[in-house]
Amino acid sequence: MSKTHNPIPKKLIGWTGLFIFAQCLMGAPLPPTEASAPLTLEALLKNTLENNGRIQETAQDIEVARAQLDRAKAAFWPKASAGVLGAPIFEETGNALQSQTNLNKWGPFLRGSFEFAQPLYTFGMLGEYEKAAHHQITAKSELTQAKRNEVLLQAKEFYYGYLMACEFERLLDNLSSFLKEAVTGAEETLKDEDKKGSVKPHDLYRLKTALDDLDQKALYAQAAKKTAEKALVWVSGVSFSEPKEQVLKTPGYQKKSLEDYLRLSKLNRPELKAIPAGILAYEALADAKQDQDYPIVFFGGFGELNWSPVRTRQNSQFAFDPFNRPQGGVGLGLKFDLEFKRHSAEAQEQRAQAMKLKATESYAVPGIELEVKKAFYELEQAEKSLEVATRRRDTAKKWFVSNSMGWSVGVTSAKDLLESLEGSGLARKNYIETLYSLNLALAKLSQAVGIEVTELSY
Repeated sequence: MSKTHNPIPKKLIGWTGLFIFAQCLMGAPLPPTEASAPLTLEALLKNTLENNGRIQETAQDIEVARAQLDRAKAAFWPKASAGVLGAPIFEETGNALQSQTNLNKWGPFLRGSFEFAQPLYTFGMLGEYEKAAHHQITAKSELTQAKRNEVLLQAKEFYYGYLMACEFERLLDNLSSFLKEAVTGAEETLKDEDKKGSVKPHDLYRLKTALDDLDQKALYAQAAKKTAEKALVWVSGVSFSEPKEQVLKTPGYQKKSLEDYLRLSKLNRPELKAIPAGILAYEALADAKQDQDYPIVFFGGFGELNWSPVRTRQNSQFAFDPFNRPQGGVGLGLKFDLEFKRHSAEAQEQRAQAMKLKATESYAVPGIELEVKKAFYELEQAEKSLEVATRRRDTAKKWFVSNSMGWSVGVTSAKDLLESLEGSGLARKNYIETLYSLNLALAKLSQAVGIEVTELSY
């Protein structure tokens, strides 16, 4: 009889499957592409950064901000327009004092025109719009990085959840093999008249019931693993045949002090850069809106050419002639926008947006510090819990091995065997879950400080 199999407790797999399935409902799947290499955590994170739709969606906000900057810069260039008009017109002859109309004769009328205006001085309005666009690009870039960190955390959760499902599946296989051997041995003992007294029929029923319960849990384990695989495809956009890693383990890391992590968060947390940039953008927009009260000094000009063979050309410059005379000119001008109330309201709106971000900053900064502290304390707790879980697993294994040896020689009852089996299984389950918690604590700490705190490279 085997002595090295590890057991599994009750209610072992359902939690993992439900957790991962709920996470999958958070968004629509991406069209997967074929992976060219075995899936590792680093490969998963790289593919997630490249293919995840939520990251790509947020990244487009940067392009929108850049387009707004180009539009702000374009306002410094001349504004020009041109037009051409053609239409039929009846004949009319005469001069400024009298004219004669002939509706029986028609001809063409053509008009070409253009005008331009080059801003020379705007009292800072265009400059403020450009400044706002620059700050907006910074804010959107940092928010995109924040979204990347959020999605990377989710990818790590999925990956560690998948590995935990693999560990549970192996645990089920080991225990199932052991129980099948125990059932076979009990059946043979009951048939042997010389050894029949060492095993009772109810012992066999107890073992078979435990085996059936295990077979049922194996179905949950398979479903949880398949769901985890789909979750990995969804978050990374890459399909795979089988991950390279099948064992849950902790990536290498060098633990720092809480003060070091707090300092790193102040330097690297993207939200702490996005909020000040957003405030500056709104304040610049408010100044630009208020500067609309001042006139725009510009250099401009216009030109117009009209022609029609069925209208008499007026030779006097004092006679109005819209049909056969070119005209135009250039000069300096002032353009006034006299909607002062609207300017004030628009400026106040932008200042209110800036104040809203300042209010956000007032609780976001201590909130981020709280996130770092919480992740750090969870990491410390997981590290200490892993030491206890390791001792518990080793002790429970000795208990189970002792009872399995006793069962093999007929001195241990089925009840005692199953109790040690369940105790060892609970200890192994606790060890796997504690290891998962440690990995998740590292992932959360990486997001909290804004950079990877482990040796993962992606």
